[in-house]
Amino acid sequence: MDNTLNAFLRGIIEAATEFLPVSSTGHLFLFSYFFPFENLSVPHEAFEDLFDIFIQSGAIFSVVALYYKTLWNHLRSAVLYISKKNDDGTGFRFYLNLLIGILPILILGFVFKSWLDNVKIRPDLLLILGGSWLVGGLLMVVVEKRHLDDSHGQTIGWKESLIVGCLQCFALIPGVSRSAATIISARTLGISKKDSAEFSFFLAIPVLTLAGLYKLYKHRAILNSETIGLLLFGSIVSFIICFFIIKLFMAFIRRRSFISFGVYRIAIGILVILYFLRG
Repeated sequence: MDNTLNAFLRGIIEAATEFLPVSSTGHLFLFSYFFPFENLSVPHEAFEDLFDIFIQSGAIFSVVALYYKTLWNHLRSAVLYISKKNDDGTGFRFYLNLLIGILPILILGFVFKSWLDNVKIRPDLLLILGGSWLVGGLLMVVVEKRHLDDSHGQTIGWKESLIVGCLQCFALIPGVSRSAATIISARTLGISKKDSAEFSFFLAIPVLTLAGLYKLYKHRAILNSETIGLLLFGSIVSFIICFFIIKLFMAFIRRRSFISFGVYRIAIGILVILYFLRG
């Protein structure tokens, strides 16, 4: 497959799956397992490792573009509160909750950095992906069936942020899905579908930004006109499509639960496990 077409398709996959609780990394790993980049002027494994993480930057910018007013208003409110020019601590608590929510995964991500850097080349990668999809799907169906009443959502405070942040660490396992881990844990705490999804979006901004910067620094030696072009192209595709995917996703969960995503995870998990066992 032509590398430009490959980057285009991965950009679409990233956009369609990053903020849905189905694991964008899992889908990208699965795609690259069958359709890797070919005939690159740089080491293949290094670019694969960089590309699938870096193009998440496009998805991040789509969240910023859609929620820039919320992010800016909370930032302004936080600055005024810290400088004691305003008694409203809403913005300050918003960013404090995000900080609390991202600390666990940043710490564990650093601790298990070596394992994470090599997980994509493991011979049992498909089994890990399939098992993660299957278990996560089953949990999602169970949790959603217990929280179908969405009328009394729990407020997100520092305790909820810490719990969600700790459970987000399971997303370090490919196929678990950062969105699924945060949404399932938030829903278990009684947080509404809308607030669970949006909190997951906001947590993604610092987490994915730092992950992308780390991979960019790690693989800085392979950056050239060819690789930078593919990275930017995939990110732009991801940004454009993800902008609309988020809108569709939020409209969908206003009317439906997350159960359909759980069923999808179960189905793809079973198929991937069967494929692995057949091989």
